[in-house]
Formats: sequence, C-alpha cells, structure tokens
Amino acid sequence: MKKAKLIKFEAKPFPHFDKPILVSNTVNNNLKNPSYITSHSFYPFIHYTLVTRKYNKNKAKLRPKNREIFYAAHMDGYIFKYYGEMLNNIYNKFCEEKGLNDVSLAYRNNKNGKSNIHFAAEAIQFITNQKKAFIFVSDFSSYFDNLDHALLKERLISVIGRGEQLSTDWWNVYKHVTRYSWVEKYDIERDLGKSDRKKGSKERYYTPQEFREFRKRVKIYKNETKKGIPQGTAISAVLANIYAYEIDQKLNQYASIRGGIYRRYSDDIIVVIPIDDNSFGNNEDYETYIKKVVEDNKIEMGANKTSCMYYYDKSVYKKLDGTEKGLLDYLGFAFDGVNVSLREKSLYKYYHRAYRKIEIINKESIKRGKNVGRKKLYSLYTHLGRNYKGYGNFISYAKKAHFEFEKNENINSLIYKQIKRHWNKIQKRLIKV
Repeated sequence: MKKAKLIKFEAKPFPHFDKPILVSNTVNNNLKNPSYITSHSFYPFIHYTLVTRKYNKNKAKLRPKNREIFYAAHMDGYIFKYYGEMLNNIYNKFCEEKGLNDVSLAYRNNKNGKSNIHFAAEAIQFITNQKKAFIFVSDFSSYFDNLDHALLKERLISVIGRGEQLSTDWWNVYKHVTRYSWVEKYDIERDLGKSDRKKGSKERYYTPQEFREFRKRVKIYKNETKKGIPQGTAISAVLANIYAYEIDQKLNQYASIRGGIYRRYSDDIIVVIPIDDNSFGNNEDYETYIKKVVEDNKIEMGANKTSCMYYYDKSVYKKLDGTEKGLLDYLGFAFDGVNVSLREKSLYKYYHRAYRKIEIINKESIKRGKNVGRKKLYSLYTHLGRNYKGYGNFISYAKKAHFEFEKNENINSLIYKQIKRHWNKIQKRLIKV
C-alpha cells in the first residue's frame, strides 16, 4: 500500500502545554483522519498582549496600540493549519464558481506571488482609466473580533457544501476556534516561578498530569460572546474570508452592473464606480447601499477610515464641486490623481526603526572600540538586503512597488524618490570608530 505524502509543517520551538512535534507518519496520518480530529482534545490558547508604541514626526508619543496574541499548542496548531489549507482550496473553488476570484484578495494561496502592491496598482489603474469616478474606501472595525458565530457557521457550511451541518471533524475544529478558551501567559509564569520564565527554558510548561492540576489553580477564560475568533491561528484568515462572501457577492454585483469594481483585502474594501454628468449626484445612494450591505452582515466600518472621493480632471477630490483636493489612501499607498507614493506613515516607521537600530549599533561600537552590527543593519534597512530571508526588506518592497506603478502611463510614481537617499541618511548617522 502506498504511503500518504508527508505533510511539510515546521515544528516550532516555543514552549506550550504539549511538546514541539515533528510531522512523523503518525502525525501525518492523524491529520488526515477525520475520526482522530473528531475526538481530539484541544488545549487552551496562551494569550498575551503585545504593546507597540508609535511616534509621530515631532517625536511626540501617540497612544500605544495593543495586539492580542493567542497561540495554539503544537498539535492543535498543525490541525488548524491542515484544515486551514484544505479550506483555502475549497474556498478558491467557491470563489471561481461565484465570480469572486478577483474580489477577495488577501490570505489566498492561488494569487501566484501577487501582493498588496499589485492589488493597489490594479485599483489605481482602473480609476485612472475613467473620465470620472466615485471612490469609496473603508475598513471593517475589529473585524476578527466581531465575526458573528451563527453567520460564520452558516457560511462555512455553504462553502464546504456538505449538507446542512458540519461533519464531526469540522465541528470540532470550528468549535475550538470560535468557543475558544485561553490562559493568560502571566498566570503560567507566576505559577511556574521566576526560574522557569525564560523563553525556551522548557520544552513544555506542564506534563499532562501537571496540566490537570494547573487547571485547578488558575482561571481558564472562555469566549462566550457568540462572536469573534483569535486572529493568529492558521485557519482564522480563511474563515474571515468566508464570513465576508455575502458582502463580496452583493457589492461586486452592485459595482459590476454599473461598470465599476469592488475589491476586499482582508478588512479593507474599495468600490470604484464610473460616473457621468447625469449620475454625478447619485453618490449618496452608492454610499448608503455599501454601508447597509456591510451592516446587514453585523460588521461595523471604521469611522476614521471611511471616505467617499471623486476622480476627475486627473485629480482626487473630497467634494463633488472640486473645491477640496483629496488623497486616496489604499493598501499602504497614497494617490492624488497623478502621483502615487508610499504613505508617509510607512516611510516614517521605516526611518524611525532604522535610526533606532543605528543608535544601538553606535553605542555598542563605542563600547567595543570597533565598528559592529553593520551587516545586519544593511540587510534590514538598505538595498543590500534585497534578498533578506528570501523576501527582501522595506527598500526592496518600495522598489517593487515603484516598478509596478510605473507600468501605468496615467500616473507618476514618486516612490523611488522617497527612498533613493536612504543609504546616505543611514551612513550620515553611523559613527566611525
């Protein structure tokens, strides 16, 4: 009998409630066995809050941004990943059948290397091909946290297409990514004591017997809100795509019959509808309809990131009468009707991080009496890191974007100008020991 092809999942070295597991033939067969998945007992997630502090150009501190991190046990993570990839393939076929393949853009495994660069360039190309156009951009507020479980289950069943209910293996996976439980990381650290706090000091936090005792000593939290999924699991992204398919269908149809386009990149949406002098006053109808479709799906749009704009005479305007110029901010790029550039926020973040790294290197160089850390700095923040970790860095990303936008003869890309002096700026701040 021919052996099943071994799934290539990488074992992660972090400690959890189970040991890091190599994908052996046994693990491989278990992942492909619905009976095993049905009876699998999932561990609680481990949760902590990652706080990132932002700075503006004047170096004034802004409000810190919190990211809620939930990470699964090792075998649980393999299950989420395996079922996530299986679901992604099912979802791809669903999108092709429903005409949504070019609508839902993020977290797809069939986009052949395309990224936000290509999707932003496509939208701007479409806009500049119009004489006049209505533009609506927005994002979904706390999208993953607000997915309604009843709607998600209903749509998951529709996409999988296996009757009126989930099979027992799918139900077990779905249940543990919606009605999930978690333990606070600081409760584990406090329970273990200071000697075991160092990351990676243990293969696992507890043996199965120790874990049963641990559960009696700490609070196990549960998501009992009937909405929301943890953003970090390997299946969460495709579930978020599936949740939005009715929004995608309705807004895509609405835009298409008016000669326009609708695109969704995770929780960022854009609608572009060509307009003429006779339809120039219908923008309020467009906006009302778009907002209603989103709200009918129990999703809120971010008030500060929702904009209606108009393109004509090679300019973007905030108002119909053309009295106030506007700026389209989409997927990390800014467009004024002629010029496209990296968002100032992205550029500032890049230089802020580079300069902070230089400060650390300079201090260490003085301490050691010789130049240190140059190679890592150049890989992270200059053109010399174009192949950094097989992907490149911000500079290589910016160059790719510049070349992609240059294909559009209707616009002028300012991206290369924004980053062309990066080497001189970095060298100017580096001290020579």
